[in-house]
Amino acid sequence: MSEPAWPTPPTGTCAQPASTDVDVAILGAGIHGAALARELTLRGVSCALVDKGEVGGGTSQWSSQLLHGGIRYMLTGDITQMREGLAERATWARIAPQRCRWEAFWMPHRFWAEGLAHRVGIGLYDHWGADRPDWPSALLRGGVPSRVFEADPRSAKGPFRGATAYADLMTWDQELTKDLAASSEARLLDFHEPGAFVEEGGALVSLQLRDRRDGTVRTLAARKWVFALGPWTDGAMAAWFGETRKRLRLSSGIHLWFDAVPGCERPWAIRRPKGRILFVIPRDGLLQVGTTEREVEDGWVPILDSEREELFLALEENLPAIAWRRLPIRVEELGVRPLVAAGGTTSHLSREAVLEQHARFHNLTLVLGGKLTTARALMDRLATELTGLPCAASRTKPLRLWDGQAAGIR
Repeated sequence: MSEPAWPTPPTGTCAQPASTDVDVAILGAGIHGAALARELTLRGVSCALVDKGEVGGGTSQWSSQLLHGGIRYMLTGDITQMREGLAERATWARIAPQRCRWEAFWMPHRFWAEGLAHRVGIGLYDHWGADRPDWPSALLRGGVPSRVFEADPRSAKGPFRGATAYADLMTWDQELTKDLAASSEARLLDFHEPGAFVEEGGALVSLQLRDRRDGTVRTLAARKWVFALGPWTDGAMAAWFGETRKRLRLSSGIHLWFDAVPGCERPWAIRRPKGRILFVIPRDGLLQVGTTEREVEDGWVPILDSEREELFLALEENLPAIAWRRLPIRVEELGVRPLVAAGGTTSHLSREAVLEQHARFHNLTLVLGGKLTTARALMDRLATELTGLPCAASRTKPLRLWDGQAAGIR
């Protein structure tokens, strides 16, 4: 599949010099690259953050926008990964309170036994996630009272008889990624196209970059390199070094944003076949719906009519009282999840990340897979491995807001 053109760069110029020399060069300014830049800055280590587009401009802006333990991991048995996510959820609430908002999600059930299973499973989820800084006391967890459930228009005419509420944290993913970058002292080389690498003695030494804004050529030198390229990893390694090995499999998911529906006040999380969750979330004056699952070959892929249809059918099956096809779609999003390659369907692949030490270049680390919630913890670990310097402040030091505003709660 040919790669679609990247978003057009803005006008203006880059203030970075013709040559930059740092301890660590990071390629990829998504959630992992930006988090690593912050971690290195906290340790007093110089770094550069390079991206072909803008900070957080790729798949980091099309996630589910949730910082969560992963309620679906209760079904798949990934309890360790779920508990790590719950711990990180609390860390994000502390270091990025302006970009986070606690919510009580409702998981509806179809019959009594399913409701009991939800109460038990969700009870464990909330027990393991009991660290909830600044949890709003007005948000109730546990069994949703019948009169409250029946007042929600999504409950009418459908298969559900009640719901259980649990806690999770909503965020704004691109803003969070930009805050991480702004909380670093990285030399920012956004909208720069990587060219030729210089290698010596089994190590990467430098990289030539072309500024996509005005064509200026710059040179970046570093002692250590980290590629946090998300779904573009395999394509980049093939283009730059002729590697044919597939490290990742890519799974796309779509979100549709409808006009708000009166009476839909709480986010719903509906269990679907194959372990996926159908989210219906009121936020920012709209109603966000997703997600789907389709294996793809590239980080930039279009939304298929069949994906929209799959989502509409799921909505009509589960929430038939709302005329979904009559609601205007205000925004469509498609995000691509980079999953560590393995057999079977992508819906059963873990979201766990791998830090791969490159076999040919001893000073290159690849970040493979991963997810929004655990990106900080993973990059904390990587920064410690790269520098030998642990940093407790990573879990407590508030992020600097890239836009200088404190109005993250919308």
